[in-house]
Amino acid sequence: SGESGAGSQRSVSVTWKVHRGKSCQGYADGDATERTLEASKAACMDNEACVAIECATHAENSCSLRANSNLVQYQPTDCYERVDLDASGKPTASGTRVHPMYTKLIQEYPFQPVHTQSGQQVNIIVVRSPMSAGQQKMYEKYKDDILFIGISSFNDYPLDAKSEPTHFCGLFPGFLHMMREPEKKFPSHVATMLMSQSDFSLPEFPPRDYNQPKLYDFTFSNSDCDVHNDCNGWCGWSKNWSFVKQALVTMCGDYKLTGVLVATKDKQGKRACSIPPACHGKITQTTFLTQDAFFKYLRNSRFSFLPQIHDASPRVSTQALALDVPVLMNWHIQGGWKYVNEKTGEFFHDMSDFRPALERILARSKLQGPEGYQPRKWVLENYGNEQSG
Repeated sequence: SGESGAGSQRSVSVTWKVHRGKSCQGYADGDATERTLEASKAACMDNEACVAIECATHAENSCSLRANSNLVQYQPTDCYERVDLDASGKPTASGTRVHPMYTKLIQEYPFQPVHTQSGQQVNIIVVRSPMSAGQQKMYEKYKDDILFIGISSFNDYPLDAKSEPTHFCGLFPGFLHMMREPEKKFPSHVATMLMSQSDFSLPEFPPRDYNQPKLYDFTFSNSDCDVHNDCNGWCGWSKNWSFVKQALVTMCGDYKLTGVLVATKDKQGKRACSIPPACHGKITQTTFLTQDAFFKYLRNSRFSFLPQIHDASPRVSTQALALDVPVLMNWHIQGGWKYVNEKTGEFFHDMSDFRPALERILARSKLQGPEGYQPRKWVLENYGNEQSG
């Protein structure tokens, strides 16, 4: 359902597949110029990032170049998907840069798309979690046509809960991991790189104003799926809630600290996970928050508390650092340990060394310059899209 056009360096010929009432995603190389459909087709042929064109529905004007052909239902627009053909007239991955099944595959939770800097999808999928039997069949079917790479983003994956390797460690040709000693977990044929999703997309905020007093001592980010079980369930296990309650006794009772426990109330704000009596009046419990609301609490805290173990890529760690807030982190955490050093925060192993770590971060978080922490400066120098990508 399209027109053939002149060939390009990327293919022998091009056809345009029309998707009525659908929106394409992302401007190609940031080009938001409106053109006619024919002018857009010509411009798309000259733009490496362009894989689709979006126009007003049933019209051939107000068209723009698009970097993705991930279709979203949207009645006011039509998406013209560029399909490059080889000499035999079959679709190639070289024009759209992705396999014809790519868009369907990335609708499955484990499969995540990969984009170029200009927003164009490439024929690579990162696998962020264990696959179901059906998803593994999809992987087996397309693994020779699409490059699948593992990425640590889900609990202990690709390890089990006891940090032992699973078959996922040897399944892909490469793995973006979060381990201290990957050579002990991955077979020799797997290429590895210490890279996490939390390395990217850092929020942009100004440096800390030391003249502005903090409203809270700490913020802890939970998940609200277990609130009706008093945070005893998968989410509580993921966030190490049982340890949080032990630590709260010390922080509230012995040190009289104030804090925020995010997402420890249900979405209706009626029920909350129980906290030690010593914390009543000192702790604010919230529902699940928007990112802006969460950042407001985080910026107004002296440190971010990360007690979890089974967490591969704790985005809150780099978010806190980017907001110029140091972190108090569990040394046993699967991922995120690489962000903690003398400039960014403190480690503890368990309750046996929790108090001295807490005292260090309380003392140093008040200090400016080399005497204190410099979390924002350090994380922007070492991570973020420009440094990591």
